[in-house]
Amino acid sequence: MNKSGDEQRVRKYVGAQTGEQVVHVELAGSEQIGPTRHDIWDVRCAESRWWVISNMMNLYSQADFKSRDVALTFHVGLMVRVAEREHWTVPLTPSTAAALPGSWRRWEQAVDAFLASGEPEDYQAVGVRLRETLLSFLDEVRDEDPAPAENDEPKRSDFPGWVDLLANNLAPGESAARLRSLLKKTAVGTWDYVNWLTHAKNAVRLDAEIGLKAVEHLLGTFLAAFMRAEAVSDKCAACGSYQLVAGVCRQCGWVDPEYESELPPELSEEEGVRRLAEPCTPSSDISTFMRPNDLQGAD
Repeated sequence: MNKSGDEQRVRKYVGAQTGEQVVHVELAGSEQIGPTRHDIWDVRCAESRWWVISNMMNLYSQADFKSRDVALTFHVGLMVRVAEREHWTVPLTPSTAAALPGSWRRWEQAVDAFLASGEPEDYQAVGVRLRETLLSFLDEVRDEDPAPAENDEPKRSDFPGWVDLLANNLAPGESAARLRSLLKKTAVGTWDYVNWLTHAKNAVRLDAEIGLKAVEHLLGTFLAAFMRAEAVSDKCAACGSYQLVAGVCRQCGWVDPEYESELPPELSEEEGVRRLAEPCTPSSDISTFMRPNDLQGAD
């Protein structure tokens, strides 16, 4: 253990968290709990005193936690809860998840209900939340997907009917038959399972967990299908390549006659003068150029 380096990290962490000057830092103890070692630091600031415990690092006021053992016990329990909550975070980048904000928000509410559950009726409540998630998914995709003729439009809560139309539009044609079948089977199977869970008086915790995973999979799969549909539509009409940049095919040079470039907003004369008056200082932070291959064979 590099005590000096760890001490500096603790000083920096406490200073950033409290805004106080750190007066003294001392390693008070270290304990292995399962696969993780937790270091306990006694930190004195100008006006306060703290226990700082590592992995992951957090601080606890000694006014609230008189004993380091009590602080460590609290810390370990808190980290277990944090790890469990992080296990159920939305499995997508923020920009991708933003495509279905209401659906993912309701799925996270179902996760919260699951984490607080303990009885069969709690697991049924998770099923209710998941059903709301799927109906929210319908509301969000209905705006994106063209509706059928009025006489053929399914009822608003007819999840299988709407998803059948959605799958047909996302994956049309013989070449996408397997994807279309997957989307429909995934949706219908998930809908049936969630509805069963809402009425399952003898449900166990794993039944609710399976429901959460099933709905998570459905949302992720349909998001991928939406992105695939956009990618398929954005291809060269001459050679079929997807290497279109600014309406021009890199493979054959075909130019998309319908492409419209997004021009930057026009600056006012005052704004142009203001920007030109600002000093332009080139960066000199990086003076060495390296390629990934340059690292091969390095220790």
